[in-house]
Amino acid sequence: MNEQIPNNQIVQLNNIEETPMTKRMKSQFSFFGLASAIYAFFYAFCLFENASGITYPFFVAGTLCYFFFSMKKLGVPYKKDSLFYVISMILLGISNCCTDSTPLLFMNKLGIFLLAFILMLHTVYHDKGWNFPKYIGAICRTIGISITCIFNPLLDLSAYLKSRKQIEHDKKSYAGYILLGFVISIPLLTIIILLLCSADAVFRTMVDNIFSFDFSFGTAFRINLLIAVVFFASYALIAALCKKTVEEEVKDRRIFEPVVAITVTGMLTIVYLIFSMIQILYLFIGNMQLPEGYTYSAYAREGFFQLLAVCILNLILVLFCVSFFRDNLILKIILTVISGCTFIMILSSALRMFMYIARYNLTFLRIFVLWALAVIFLLIIGVTVYIYHQSFPLFFYSVAVVTVFYICLSFFHPDYWIAKYNLQPSHIEYLNDYDIKDSKRYLYRLSADAAPFVLWEEKNPYLSEAEEDDAYYFSYCHRVQAKVKKMDIRSFNFSIYRAKGYLPDISD
Repeated sequence: MNEQIPNNQIVQLNNIEETPMTKRMKSQFSFFGLASAIYAFFYAFCLFENASGITYPFFVAGTLCYFFFSMKKLGVPYKKDSLFYVISMILLGISNCCTDSTPLLFMNKLGIFLLAFILMLHTVYHDKGWNFPKYIGAICRTIGISITCIFNPLLDLSAYLKSRKQIEHDKKSYAGYILLGFVISIPLLTIIILLLCSADAVFRTMVDNIFSFDFSFGTAFRINLLIAVVFFASYALIAALCKKTVEEEVKDRRIFEPVVAITVTGMLTIVYLIFSMIQILYLFIGNMQLPEGYTYSAYAREGFFQLLAVCILNLILVLFCVSFFRDNLILKIILTVISGCTFIMILSSALRMFMYIARYNLTFLRIFVLWALAVIFLLIIGVTVYIYHQSFPLFFYSVAVVTVFYICLSFFHPDYWIAKYNLQPSHIEYLNDYDIKDSKRYLYRLSADAAPFVLWEEKNPYLSEAEEDDAYYFSYCHRVQAKVKKMDIRSFNFSIYRAKGYLPDISD
């Protein structure tokens, strides 16, 4: 026999995932729908075919405004300690239009993305006691829920229009109709602009100068597709945050028997102590006999990448033991010893890297290794404190360390200093012919950040040498010149603009 479920229970089942924030978002679709549409259009204007233009900091500021206005409409208060994330994101956005370095541009965008997610979760949830596994799980879960909410704009629009029919005409809101008109106007506007560009060459030139690309039907289609994707994605992300599916309570996962960790880490500690003693006697003091066939300089200039990998593994190992094994005094002592050995490995790797740079010059990877070692050094300090004081906010300490140090690296413009260091005559004179050729190839692959040294004859001794090397030089010039020609109102970049002043008068 089929039992019928009462209507009120059906409503409860349908709304089982609805929170007060979700209901508020649905009832105010006129605001969130219009805000998401405006944000999508703003996103396309700032970032379409524009990876490092002056619009990037405005995009970051616009994203923050969109998020905080949405939270205010949902009744979620602003937290004062969110200011760190806000300032960091804006600084990374500014850095994006001040550099032409591809690795920095990639890491800037990744940093903005991660900080934005941490900021959103920090605003919506009470995350004071959250740790690394909790935050990683929360980010992944939020992204997953966002995917399930991708069609929420259509569903909420349908529900909103139905609810408006029950409201008297004199109290009716026109926001829904404004949104509908806004959505219709975007493709219509692009078609009109395309037709007008075809009708008048002056108008087409003006449009091309504003948008920095040829405005064609293919371009118009991609712009509209981007706007649609950003509209649905941004609305879905706010809807996912409203659901609050992440449990705020952090469960104690320290359930494993510490004897297992003591056994594993104990054996590693013995090896680390022996290795650390060798570093002190051979590398730091340097008064012990080396293996046959080794010189002191050759010994010092190898193994820094391997040591960096071991330092990272040690950091993960200590975090894992502290997070998943029950408290044990012996385990804490062993982990402290491992942390101490890691400090020695960091110093050893840094010393080796400095010696290697003195012989083979600078590269971006070598600068990044030194940066990573400094960051790991500070992270290990935080982890060591956390071993004995579980209340220490390790996650936020780590985020602050990585963020501050990366912002410094981003504004440091490594390519500029690489060119300055590598082009010093005192460094060039120690290179053999093969190393010089390799150094030139690397030098002329640098970004426009290095132009003040690469393109200035007084600073670049290679420019006065044989013509057979001119191919590398002219390749760099043409690459920078092409970027200069593409600059306009949206894609203006300070690094490329500065490089423009050093470009020679070359003909194709």
